Order: sequence, then C-alpha cells, then structure tokens
Amino acid sequence: MNNINDRRLVWDAHAGLFPSPEMDLNTLDYWHLHGVNYLSINVGFDIMSKDQTFATLTSYRRWILDHGNRFVLANTFDDIKAAQQTQKMAISFDIEGMNALGDDVNMVEIYHTLGVRQMLFAYNLNNAAAGGCHDDNTGLTPFGFEVLKEMNRVGMIVDASHTSYKTSMDLIECSETPVVFSHSNPFSIWPHQRNIVDEQIQACAAKDGVIGLNGLGIFLGNNDISTKTLLTHLIYLIDIAGPTHVGIGFDYMPDASVDLSLILSARPDFWPSGQQYDTQNICHAGPSCIPDLVFGMQAYGLSEFEINCVLGNNFARVAKTCWVSEA
Repeated sequence: MNNINDRRLVWDAHAGLFPSPEMDLNTLDYWHLHGVNYLSINVGFDIMSKDQTFATLTSYRRWILDHGNRFVLANTFDDIKAAQQTQKMAISFDIEGMNALGDDVNMVEIYHTLGVRQMLFAYNLNNAAAGGCHDDNTGLTPFGFEVLKEMNRVGMIVDASHTSYKTSMDLIECSETPVVFSHSNPFSIWPHQRNIVDEQIQACAAKDGVIGLNGLGIFLGNNDISTKTLLTHLIYLIDIAGPTHVGIGFDYMPDASVDLSLILSARPDFWPSGQQYDTQNICHAGPSCIPDLVFGMQAYGLSEFEINCVLGNNFARVAKTCWVSEA
C-alpha cells in the first residue's frame, strides 16, 4: 500500500468497472494496493434493464461478502472506519440512472437494502426521472421528484453526474441532503458535454455538496491525463468550490475482463459523435496518480487539513449526512 495515504481516508466516489456478473472483481485489489480506503462501484447504468442491474448487484454483493478477508461491504460510515482500522477496503454500490427502477419508486429501498448507497438520476440521455447531459436540457419529472424524496428518506447519496444542467439544479435545490457530482470535471477547463459549468459547481458547494475529479482523458483534455492537466482541473475546482467541496471520483476501470463490444454497439446513442468517444486508446488516470496530486496540492499551498478533505474527508462528510445509521 502506498505510504503517502497510510494515515489518510482516501475515498474514490466512483469506479468505472463495467457492470456485469462476469466481471472479475479481483481487480478491486488495484485500488486497495494504491491506498484507497473506500470505493463506490457501479452495478448498473441506463442502457441496462432492471433485471440486468439486479443480477449484477446480487453477484457483486455475494463476491464481496465471500472475500471478507480483504473487503468490507459498507452499509454505514462506521463500517468504513472499521475497514480502515483492519487494513481492508470498504465498498458500496452505485447505479448510474433511473432505468434500473423500472418506473417503480419502491425499488429505491430494495437497492438500498442490498448495499446501493449512491444513485445518479440519468446516464447521458433523458429517462423517466430526469434529463441527461447529452440530451435535451430537461429537469426532474414528477417521478424524479418522487425518487428524490425516497432517496432522501432511505439515506442514499444523490448524484448529479451525467445529468442535464436543469436536472442537476433541481436536485441541488430540492434535495434535503447535499448533492454530489461524483465524477465530473469543470467545463471551463475542457468544454465537454459531460463536464459541468461554474454555476453547477458553485450551487453544489453552496449546499455542502462535493465535486469529484474524473480521470478520463477525454473529459480532461485531448485524451490528456498528465499530472499537469489533472492538477489544472483539480485546482480550478478547489478555487471555485473551496477545498471542503472537492474530492476524487476517478471513474477508473482497469483492463476489462468482459467483452464490452456487444452492449456498446447496441446503443451508440448514449455516446454521441463529436464528443471524443471514438478516440482510439482513451487514456485514464486512476488511484496511482494520488501521490502526484498530493504533491501538487502541497505545492499550491493547501494545508494538510485541506488535502485530507479533498482525498476523502469531504465525501465522507456527505456520507455521514446522507446515510441513515442502522444503530
């Protein structure tokens, strides 16, 4: 494990693992090796059916419980602290978009019971609940407001990444708990439709939310994952939102153990042309770059307290606020 992170809580708010029961989850050791204490992994996104999401969720849940010597399924924040003390990595699940609900708000509580602690309202395109960032700029629908209320009730983090501008602002205005952008970069630095504008960043921070730095090269620049570019995005977020409202959500995926071609080719509309998705050999920064980010933040003049906030304490604060304790 990387010594620079030994005394810190390092929180990666979203992994980019392709959700499939066929995924070899031994790949999670990569995050643990690089000092990550908590990781949210994706079990579904909007191109998948409710049944596909449920199959992935139950498969992942069983695997993590069967490997309790290395991982802890985190239902509460205390589980994360306990995992850190025993040098295990804590994991919970997220879902990208509301198609996994199958138009049934009651599924929110079911997913929560099985370990989903964070949900996005859309994945690039509009759905029954909300607007996506690559679609018409629509806000929350009546169903979306109902889902938001239920997520607040059960204790699930509200995530605005991949959503439209209007949807994100509706979420920030109406949520009873802080809203996050788990893996979104500033549009002012790189004008990609997946990135977010200053008004979204500022509104999120004003309600005590957190924006997570995304490590995908096409969201950082022209497939650029250099330390300089990562720090340009990170420092900009810190300047706009403040160091207590920025974190990391690398959206990282190591070499996939499943064939992605079939599902990706079936729904190319989720990744529209003109947005660099056809870039050959897209680069991706992940947890191995954390030491360089720490050195960069130190050089910029951030205090140890502020650096620790960015590495994990900010997202941890949101979790402690949002997650309903089982005690």
